[in-house]
Amino acid sequence: MKIKDRNEIADAALEIIAFEGVDKLSMQSLAEHLEIAKSSIYNWFSSKEEILEYAFSEGHRRLMAKGFRLNLEGNAETVLRKAADEWTAIFSDEALLPYLRTIFSLKYSDIRAKEEAKALFLMLHSQIDVIMASLKKREPFLSSLFTALLLQHLESVLEGNVEDFRKDAEGFARLLE
Repeated sequence: MKIKDRNEIADAALEIIAFEGVDKLSMQSLAEHLEIAKSSIYNWFSSKEEILEYAFSEGHRRLMAKGFRLNLEGNAETVLRKAADEWTAIFSDEALLPYLRTIFSLKYSDIRAKEEAKALFLMLHSQIDVIMASLKKREPFLSSLFTALLLQHLESVLEGNVEDFRKDAEGFARLLE
């Protein structure tokens, strides 16, 4: 196999971390995963750390390019369900899955993952704040509660669990009435 660009190597590194664990990532395991000679990796990167730096940078770029569209039309249940559906689609996107799984699995041990997880939490929380304000429910506790519920759901999605968050969104909407 011939490597076409740096992204192939970075993506393979994220797949190894996301599905096997960070301790399984080495230049040798990466070469085996890509079915290339280990020396070929050095044509693109000088070290495993450089690969990880690039993988985090590129993963962040891809995530931000995905975008998130708030739809504030409808009743509380509709608005909350649409937001949950949008985030679920992002967290179950096959192209982003290795990056997101890596972030959440390393958020306590890698500063880059910790910062990205924190940024995702803040983005999610601020969007929920906007939703709550649009629903005329400016109570920080309710905003934090829905954010926590949604984050729990999204982390479950990353672990491969298929669950419908709609019932939680519907139940939460009833709390807002």
